[in-house]
Amino acid sequence: MEKDFRDYSEDFKNYVDGLAKEHDREQQGVFTEVVLDFIRESGEIGDFEVLNFRRTGIQVNGFSIVEDNDLYALTLVISLHTRIAPPLVLRKNDWEPALRRAVSFYKKSIGGLYKALTTQSEVFELAKFIYDHHEQIHQLKIVLLTDGMARNVKLDETKTGIASVELQIWDMERLYRLLSSGKGREPVEFDILSKFGAGLPCLKMPLSNEIYEAYLLFIPGQLLADIYEEFGERLIERNVRSFLQMRGTNRGIRDTIINEPEMFVAYNNGISATSDRVEFEERKDGSLVLSKIHDFQIVNGGQTTASIYHTLKKKNDVSRINVQMKLTVIKDSKKLDEIVPRISAYANSQNKIQTDDFFANDPYHRKIEQFSRTIWAPATEGKQRQTRWFYERARGQYLDLKGRDKTRNARIQFDQTYPKSQLFTKTDLAKYINSWDQIPHIVSRGSQKNFLEFTKKISVMDVSKIEQDYFKDLISKAILFNGVSKRVHYKYRANIVTYTIAWLSYKTQQQIDLELIWRKQAIPASLEDVIDRVTDAAYRHIVDPPGGENITEWCKKEECWNQFRDMDVEIMLGI
Repeated sequence: MEKDFRDYSEDFKNYVDGLAKEHDREQQGVFTEVVLDFIRESGEIGDFEVLNFRRTGIQVNGFSIVEDNDLYALTLVISLHTRIAPPLVLRKNDWEPALRRAVSFYKKSIGGLYKALTTQSEVFELAKFIYDHHEQIHQLKIVLLTDGMARNVKLDETKTGIASVELQIWDMERLYRLLSSGKGREPVEFDILSKFGAGLPCLKMPLSNEIYEAYLLFIPGQLLADIYEEFGERLIERNVRSFLQMRGTNRGIRDTIINEPEMFVAYNNGISATSDRVEFEERKDGSLVLSKIHDFQIVNGGQTTASIYHTLKKKNDVSRINVQMKLTVIKDSKKLDEIVPRISAYANSQNKIQTDDFFANDPYHRKIEQFSRTIWAPATEGKQRQTRWFYERARGQYLDLKGRDKTRNARIQFDQTYPKSQLFTKTDLAKYINSWDQIPHIVSRGSQKNFLEFTKKISVMDVSKIEQDYFKDLISKAILFNGVSKRVHYKYRANIVTYTIAWLSYKTQQQIDLELIWRKQAIPASLEDVIDRVTDAAYRHIVDPPGGENITEWCKKEECWNQFRDMDVEIMLGI
């Protein structure tokens, strides 16, 4: 186990270093983004933005804001990237100043930090948001990311001056546990006895089978709210998590809780949940009392759960609320990833959640993954060895597969077959295609919002008709996207890249020779000068927003794209 951990930490370091080098990006920013992607997949954080802001006494490397009506949950991210493997145990004088810098950023933002920043500053919007809404921020969390080992780390409330801040730590040991668990997330262990003081009576499905067992029970609203407060989005099955992030508290649920709590069971459909194992006690009369649920996930009723929690947070009484729950226990853990999404989809089929909300195991992504493991890319000029492009359908697959190779030669072979420069994720894929499809203002809204927009496209696709040529064209778009990125050395690179790709796609009516790019595995030399001219034009356009508007917000508007789309750039489009 110790050797596996050392190997993983070394692989992780090389993974981050490789991505930073291939994409010509700053190390700490890549580290922050990679770890936050892991956390998002595990359910600990929603949509996030990566920053790299540090001044004397203040620092922030990322943030997440979850809105529910007029309440906000704010997460500030602070990174300690040591680049040392095997990892070292962090000392107090390593982590304590970092945590205090994050707290100081929050407090100074409340005091009007944004007034001392230009609108072009990457933290201007965050600092102003905190200033404008700090009275509505009901939950503040600081997430410490580090490739070291953070032990005995805690916030000293007397030094921070903030009693309600929550600290969460993701260090190399926790990342390793997450990967080696094989679940892609940290399981929720729901101990009913310790939280409620008594078990919950339940009724078992009369006819059992080899695949699953099912139980029916009622769970008190206060207990459900307490669990949600502790585990948050980890409690919600990942296929419907994006749905919840786009909607606030259900007004009907809230009104029932406040005005007619005794009618809640009659009016509400309850929740459906899954587990891989339960513990219960059997009473003398043969009835069952549920005492513990392992790997607890809500697959339908997340809106109900969140609404009860937020209604309670607004000082309303939920003591008279009970929620009916169907609990499905999957006996074969190997079938969890197959069965749980189906339960989730079928359970939600009567609600307004559309098919495109369920993408974790979507056939489209499995098809792309299959192609990426079987199709060899042409050898690049001057080389004999062919390679493959690795599609990381689920976060952590790349390191997981590489970690299965125990010998040094096998790891070298893996790196040669799947170079880090040819690794791409679901959110990368969405950026490549949406940029080519000429919606750079959507891409500029962030990886997760752009990905959600992309799911609408694949929800109406006939996956059975996707052939190898589709995958090859996709990789050509990836090569084009990455090639443009390497040639941009201005600030706002991400926005410039997507606007450049979209402009080229529009002006050429998508007639750029993708087959040539696939064969060469590179951008043709004839296109390089064109790209440089367009990126220059894109930069000049986006940094001059009307009325002195914030640049990043300007890039997110369709008006920004429409103006640039119609702009004439003095180039020869002989592509």
